[in-house]
Amino acid sequence: MLTTGFKLWFGLCMAAVMAAVFAGYTSGGTETGPVSVGWKGGIGNHVSYIIILSAAAGLALVGLIAVAFRDADAEAQAEVLGLDEAPEAQAVVGNSLWPIFGALGIGALAVGLVVHPAIFVTGLCILVAVAIEWTMTNWSEKVSGDAEANAAARENLMRPIEIPVLGTIGIGVLVLAVSRVLLTASVNGAVVVATIAGLVVFGGAMAISKRPEMPRRAIRSILFVGCVAVLLAGILSAVNGEREFHQIGGGVSDDDAQVETDH
Repeated sequence: MLTTGFKLWFGLCMAAVMAAVFAGYTSGGTETGPVSVGWKGGIGNHVSYIIILSAAAGLALVGLIAVAFRDADAEAQAEVLGLDEAPEAQAVVGNSLWPIFGALGIGALAVGLVVHPAIFVTGLCILVAVAIEWTMTNWSEKVSGDAEANAAARENLMRPIEIPVLGTIGIGVLVLAVSRVLLTASVNGAVVVATIAGLVVFGGAMAISKRPEMPRRAIRSILFVGCVAVLLAGILSAVNGEREFHQIGGGVSDDDAQVETDH
């Protein structure tokens, strides 16, 4: 007996075949070429015909898989396994953000091919990180039927790797952002900015240490806002560019010292 899933996929397959034949006839195919898949004549535009026909083949394969596994029917599975009842299904998992980050990495690759190699390398690093994280997330979701146990298994495996790597990257990005701000500001302005930033960090750390009962969510929110502020300041400073540097004297030599122009 044909299952509902097979009927759906087989119907889509037939629609794709008809679309391929139609594309062949409307793009210069002969009388029997599109119907015979090129055996008795031309098929017209090869690209469109092959793409649509390949889609039809893929739909047919999915339909065969659906009918072979009986649309994942529980009674059929129990019969194949020789059990009175089918085994418990996998626990329902939530949505994943890794496809979004993967799309971001692919976009960075495409932009980097045109704009700058650094953007291409960044996109490549994003894709590698997404591949690793997505793989481990998928593995952890199938460890057991308990969502909490699965999350604990993932944390035990990935936290010793994620925390040092993310910490190193975060420190590097923050240092780079702060350096852009200091190089954009004037000579005296850079001193003022560095002093204020140091006082804010020191004062915030002192305030948090005096309140050990402060919720972790509040601490994370404060750190997140601070990091975003530093990153935005670094991006805006990088857009404005560095301040001008001038050398003493007209000639260029190794002994010449650089003097910064105060704006």
